[in-house]
Amino acid sequence: MVWICGTYNFASTFSYRIPYFSSSYALSVPAPSPSTIKLAIVASAINRTGNIENGKALFEKIRISEVLMELPEKVSIFKVFLKRLKKKRQEQAFEPTFGIREYVIYNGPLKIYLNIPDDSSEAIINALKNIQFLGTSDSLCTCTSATQVEQPSSKCAKLHSTTKQEKTSGMIFLLTDFTSNATFNAVNPYTKKKLRKDRDIILKPYIFPIKVSKKDKNCTVYSSL
Repeated sequence: MVWICGTYNFASTFSYRIPYFSSSYALSVPAPSPSTIKLAIVASAINRTGNIENGKALFEKIRISEVLMELPEKVSIFKVFLKRLKKKRQEQAFEPTFGIREYVIYNGPLKIYLNIPDDSSEAIINALKNIQFLGTSDSLCTCTSATQVEQPSSKCAKLHSTTKQEKTSGMIFLLTDFTSNATFNAVNPYTKKKLRKDRDIILKPYIFPIKVSKKDKNCTVYSSL
């Protein structure tokens, strides 16, 4: 197994709704979930090669890979009151409504680390280089580098142990990741299968080494510890 690192600059603000949180009051996590990152890699491989089997093969390689995220020094998250369309319950139509959504802005690049099989590093590095957005279409980004590294940075957000009593500092956010039961058909939007919570996809607590440096009614600024 080897570690690879991709570095990304975002074009503007973006939003990653806290998993299973209300869509009308959508608070955001400060970084994309491991499942979001893995799907972006798979989508990148398919889009660039035009071969679905390439994406399927990569998904098998990275499905349960460890993923770590390193945030920039400062992260700002602010609330936006917006107009949106909501699907009607008993009709094939939408109706206008209002909601609140949080958006994120970085003062520097986001670094993503993946622990992957050595024999797939070249394909995954190429996929990382070609990612144009991570998850939602508003998270437009550019990869400035993708390479193999010895070890991830000590400043990464890491999986928080809920069983071991250990001293930790930072802030905990729940992120989604795949289980070993997840299949490519379940993540493929063109099939009828869907991801099953707690069987295909689960919530994992990640601790980010950040603290609140400024806060008001609609905006919070985090800085690294």
